[in-house]
Amino acid sequence: MEITKRENIFLFGAGPHCNVVIDIVESEKKYNIAGIIDSVKETESPFNDYKIIGRQENIKKLSEKYNVNKGIICLGDNFLRSKLAEQIKLLESDFEFVNAIHPSVIIGKNVKIGAGNVIMPGVVINTYAEIKNHCIINTNSSLEHNCVMNDFTSLSAGVTTGGYVEIKKYASIALGVTLFDRIQIGEHTIIGSGAIVTKSIPSLCVAYGVPAKIIRPRKIGEKYLK
Repeated sequence: MEITKRENIFLFGAGPHCNVVIDIVESEKKYNIAGIIDSVKETESPFNDYKIIGRQENIKKLSEKYNVNKGIICLGDNFLRSKLAEQIKLLESDFEFVNAIHPSVIIGKNVKIGAGNVIMPGVVINTYAEIKNHCIINTNSSLEHNCVMNDFTSLSAGVTTGGYVEIKKYASIALGVTLFDRIQIGEHTIIGSGAIVTKSIPSLCVAYGVPAKIIRPRKIGEKYLK
């Protein structure tokens, strides 16, 4: 029986989301985690059976030291995740982002999945859906047929979408939201927990309620995860 050698990867960001990514990577058995790269925690300190090996500004040296040029960004905030991805590629242009997809995920026919995505246990992705780059789909969410998640978007746990939904860049859909079919969620928009969204919501706003209504405007990069 031929044994396939696993590639080594880095994880970026030693926070709560990283713990979930570690669990997925270990369950998937596709990659080995060479270490965690973090901008705050002390180098050589332990983190969930691994250790902090350095800072992202030293990614070129770390890649050479560990012979690793692949990894996953473990930041839940969409905008911060985009800034870190930009920094890494600027410092190490050949660095490659990979996906972490839990073995329990159901993926339909003709689904397209980009790079740097994290897809958690119990997720269902139906036929002809497209997930671009650096997206997060949390536990037990469903992305229906012909939906599009653009770069740096996220679905929290228990989100349900209808078909032909488009979630534009940096938008975040919070816990237990239902998105009706054939609507769009604008760039940098946040849909609050428990909302039922029956029509398209524009960019740069916070919306929630049943049915969802725009509550206030939102600035690019504004914090939303406490």
